[in-house]
Amino acid sequence: MISRRDFVKRAAAGAVGVATVGILGGCTQGAASTSNEVKWDKEADVVIVGGGGTGLAAALQAALDGAKVLTLEKGGVAGGTTNFSGGVMQAAGTDAQKQYTSYQDDTPEKHYKLWLKAGEGAVDEELVKDLAYQAPEHIQWLTDTVGLKWTSVYGHSHIPYVEDSFFADRIHVYENGGGIGSGTILTKALLKAAEEKGALIEYETEVTGLLTNEKGEVIGVTARQKDAEIKVKANKGVILAAASIDQNKEMAKALSPQQYWDLTTQQCLCTPTNTGDGIRMAMEIGAAVCGFGGTIDFCAKTGAATDNRVPLFPSFIVNQKGRRFVCEDATYAYHYRAIFQQEKQLDGPTFMIFGESSLSAEKAPWTKESVAKDVTDGVVFKADSIEELAGLIAVDPANLASALATWNSDMQKNKDNQFDRKTGLKPITGPFYAYKNVAANLGSLGGVKINVDGQVLRPNGEVIPRLYAGGLNAGGWIGPYYPGSGTAIMGTVHWGRKAGGHAAKLTSI
Repeated sequence: MISRRDFVKRAAAGAVGVATVGILGGCTQGAASTSNEVKWDKEADVVIVGGGGTGLAAALQAALDGAKVLTLEKGGVAGGTTNFSGGVMQAAGTDAQKQYTSYQDDTPEKHYKLWLKAGEGAVDEELVKDLAYQAPEHIQWLTDTVGLKWTSVYGHSHIPYVEDSFFADRIHVYENGGGIGSGTILTKALLKAAEEKGALIEYETEVTGLLTNEKGEVIGVTARQKDAEIKVKANKGVILAAASIDQNKEMAKALSPQQYWDLTTQQCLCTPTNTGDGIRMAMEIGAAVCGFGGTIDFCAKTGAATDNRVPLFPSFIVNQKGRRFVCEDATYAYHYRAIFQQEKQLDGPTFMIFGESSLSAEKAPWTKESVAKDVTDGVVFKADSIEELAGLIAVDPANLASALATWNSDMQKNKDNQFDRKTGLKPITGPFYAYKNVAANLGSLGGVKINVDGQVLRPNGEVIPRLYAGGLNAGGWIGPYYPGSGTAIMGTVHWGRKAGGHAAKLTSI
């Protein structure tokens, strides 16, 4: 494996992922070329790399704006990891929010402040504000143009250091959406609308490089299609919508330790084709990258803190030393960042601790029957005493007993004095159980640096002409942990539309 520093150097020189120095029909990938030097196999006004949620939104918007659009999808179907999501989207101040919630005066400004605070100083403020302020319009566009019907709106779990006034129920759910896999409703609707407007999509086509001219403009791409190498001309621009480094272990190790942890020890649910192609190709021609480090992680067993309608049952999480370390009902990726950090710092697993008393709580993820099965299967550990449980999971018994005693003492006053938890504030009595935490991963955060038009930037801030990126192929608009459900899918629609619309309005080469 290579270091982050060496990876960036090699990627900028075109040495990572594919060999990019070989001659390709009179030009080199990532190097200067003129359009009359290349024998083009296909051409379009706007060429989109990736047919997931971002690529489909970009294709539809570019087609609506009059461009001839060709989307090249590495896999055999459209949708990408968006298909595996619930398809929910965050927005403030919409008609649906007013219809389905008590938040009648919510504003994009409050939404922006929440996302900015959750970014912990690591986000581009202009990108975050652009997303928050235009999110309500995208909700209406998806109704008017794509035909989605909004049926409910809920909120995400709290973040301990973000003031309550910034929160509201903003997560929009369309008809039959909201569950794992119902993102296909969104992607199918976007695909249908884009194709009806004349956009084309070709599958099992892996884009391998970007082609530029002597002015540094991106004029097309190279790709592998049916065992043949092809060159596709982009008369107006190329949009990178190929997700992040979700399934690329080498890039993850170099750029995102938590994603590498997910890939090597946890459960990654991302589509196998998400191997960072768009990020690698942009880096090869000098693009800046930003925002790496965070992931979209949640509890694979319980889905804890993914939905503010579901209180967390009485339980707490301890590290390898048997000590509690995080607010467990803080939004899922926030507390999973802490789990990752503790497991790496102490070189051992973390555990969710609960008791027989916890099973009767509202929305408890286990019943007596299901937890008994998990104990039999070795998924959950059970003991009559907390000290015996500590022995089963190899943590310090005194520390674990102290953690339980402190919890139960605080619960007598219905208050978590350690981490300001809000739900599941009840004493825990035995027999006792421990579940070894396992993350379910829906993607890496971080990617190519962009401006508010989706244009790709160099490290000095200059635009790489005619190159765009969006969704999780782009970085800087989400911080070091995922701030809550509906952020990424709204980002796919927003940045896809921004890039598609801007590219479509360019003059042709």
